[in-house]
Amino acid sequence: SHPGIMVVSKLLEMKTIVRMRANFTQDNIERMKAFDPDLARKAQIAYDHKLPIHFQQLELIEESLPRLLEEKAQLETLREDVAQIPAGGPYELPPNADTSAVRPHPDQTDLEGTWQMLAEAKYPGKLEAVMKDPKLLDSNLAKYKKDE
Repeated sequence: SHPGIMVVSKLLEMKTIVRMRANFTQDNIERMKAFDPDLARKAQIAYDHKLPIHFQQLELIEESLPRLLEEKAQLETLREDVAQIPAGGPYELPPNADTSAVRPHPDQTDLEGTWQMLAEAKYPGKLEAVMKDPKLLDSNLAKYKKDE
C-alpha cells in the first residue's frame, strides 16, 4: 500500500475533518456574477489564491484568508512529508508536523473552519444559547412551519 493511499483512507474515516471543497474556475466565477456578484467576488479571492474552499468558508473568506493561506502551506508540507514515507509504514504524521492552521481539526478548541463558524458569525450568541437549551431550536422550527 502506498503511504498516500493510507493517509487518505485514514482521513476519510475521520468524518469530523473531511469536508468537500470547491476549486473554482474563471468560468464558474463569471457565471456566478449573473446571480450573486458578492459571491463571485469571494470566489475570485479563492481562485486567485488557488484555495479549495467549502461553501460555508467562502462566505467568510475575507476574514479567514490569512489562516486559509497558512493551512494551504501546512498541507503542502504535510503532503511532501507523507510522500516520503516508505511503503510498509509507519503511516503516522511526522513528529514535527505543524497542523496549527488546519481546520476543522479533532483537537481544536475554537469554531474556526467548522460548520458552526458561519452560524456564530451571522447570529452571535445563538449557537451557545441553543446548545444550552435545545428547546430553542424546536421553537424556531415551529415558527417556520407556521409561515408555510
